[in-house]
Amino acid sequence: MSKNLRDYTKTIYTMDGVVRRVADRDWDNQSPNTEWTAKQTLGHVIWGMKRMTTAIRGDAPPAEQAEADVAGDRPADTWNNVRDNLLDALDHQGVLTKEIDTPFGDMTVDEALGKFIIDPLTHAWDIAKATGVDAAIPDDLAEKALDILMAFGDAIRGPGIMESPVDVPQDAPIQDKLIAYSGRKP
Repeated sequence: MSKNLRDYTKTIYTMDGVVRRVADRDWDNQSPNTEWTAKQTLGHVIWGMKRMTTAIRGDAPPAEQAEADVAGDRPADTWNNVRDNLLDALDHQGVLTKEIDTPFGDMTVDEALGKFIIDPLTHAWDIAKATGVDAAIPDDLAEKALDILMAFGDAIRGPGIMESPVDVPQDAPIQDKLIAYSGRKP
């Protein structure tokens, strides 16, 4: 198992911990991303995971849908199914060296996993903040995700992507630094 796969798996289970603690009544709560509710935020993450799964399996990418439709009427159940499908797709000899098409260009599955921890981590925080649960993002993952975001620089800024960084104290926890750099107020 590669370091990227270990980190990605840990990221998925960080999101899983958040999803499991969200009360059914709270999925429609507004997230820190003013365009999405908690349910829509999860739908966005689910769609990205479906895209990764289909790329790994060599299938056609999932159809574009509204985020709430992707999450469905029972977001936690949809999450469980998509999580299991992706983990199953990753559980095959040689899968990490397979070249796939990503929004950042062609790369191996292993390279993609190393970059794609950003989305589930930041959105786990969004969902947690919207629903009053603790995101419990591990420090090592927050640090890795922050390094990745910083390497992207201003390419990650703009409407529908990430807002400008928010200032936090130098001694702020690493999770707060990640969230602030992604344009959210911790």
